[in-house]
Amino acid sequence: MNLGHALIFGGTGMLAGATKWVAEHATHATAFGRNEQRLHRLEQTSAALGTRQLDYTDSEQLEQEVQRAYDKFGPIHTVVAWIHGTAPGARSLIVEQIDRMQADVWQLVTVRGSSHDVQQIKKEQNIVSEQCRFIDIQLGFIYDGRVSRWLTHDEISAGVIRGIKDQQAVSVVGTLEPWDERP
Repeated sequence: MNLGHALIFGGTGMLAGATKWVAEHATHATAFGRNEQRLHRLEQTSAALGTRQLDYTDSEQLEQEVQRAYDKFGPIHTVVAWIHGTAPGARSLIVEQIDRMQADVWQLVTVRGSSHDVQQIKKEQNIVSEQCRFIDIQLGFIYDGRVSRWLTHDEISAGVIRGIKDQQAVSVVGTLEPWDERP
């Protein structure tokens, strides 16, 4: 699987394993994050991965970094984004900017925590243009019928990798039900 030119937002912590996998399957990959130490540690795990410090809540800086990546490495083919509620417009800004810059088809892989509503996710798919394939991965929890627990970092990364490979519009890592049994 070749992911082409890939950008990863929010992939330095729980998604570090998935970020490394994306880098290994891309022609070029850049991970963006706020924490310089995490970025440096992540960059040491893969020769195929570049890193850039970025606070994606800063729209101007986000636009500049997406433009820089495009100018330096060409059309963007894959974006993996675990963008938290602190930057509600970041995802649509990325979509609009990439669509403006290029005519190439690309994919947006979003990762969401278990608190997101699946119906809201379906509504938000409308922000994606015809040239962008939307893959949404929702993180749940593990429940064995008696006890529940949150997903581990390895389970999260494995689920994101599986979601990218499967190419389904919406997938869930773990379970979201019964909601009352979440940890």
